Amino acid sequence: MATIPDPLQRIPRLYHFTDVKNLPKIREFDGLLATAHLRAAGEQFCAGGDEDSLSLDARCGMDRYVHLCFQQRHPMAGRIKERKSEANLIYLEIDRAILHQPGVLFATGVGYANDAWTVTLAEACEQNLIDFQALYTWTDWRNPAVQAKRRAAELCEILVPDYVPMAFIRNFPNG
Repeated sequence: MATIPDPLQRIPRLYHFTDVKNLPKIREFDGLLATAHLRAAGEQFCAGGDEDSLSLDARCGMDRYVHLCFQQRHPMAGRIKERKSEANLIYLEIDRAILHQPGVLFATGVGYANDAWTVTLAEACEQNLIDFQALYTWTDWRNPAVQAKRRAAELCEILVPDYVPMAFIRNFPNG
């Protein structure tokens, strides 16, 4: 197990948003699989991204990771609802202990974006890349600069290689 740098202790939990149509597959695989593994197995799934974003993910290797966000809201979830009004999204709460798993990374934005870069968790802490204040501190959200800072922080991701086991999912629906 990896050691979590002290600043990461400030992260209370993480989230993965998905369409409820994916819940049976998540249960079947006993966790969240990266899209590269789902495709390699020939599995059908309700993708969060459009074909362009899925292609970009594959091209830069981001499809080998399960993408987690810091809040129960993410700008990309809104984009899904714009494209697929019938989408029924759920945020699965992921235990922060996932940060101890080997190979977990931090992305400064949506992983495939041109201006986003990916670093280890230790590097993210050393370089103060995680904006804990924007993510977890109440402030004057009427200020446009503060809003922009918050939106940028919400786009950041935790990337878990290959698989998030069901044991880390805290709110998986019964039934």
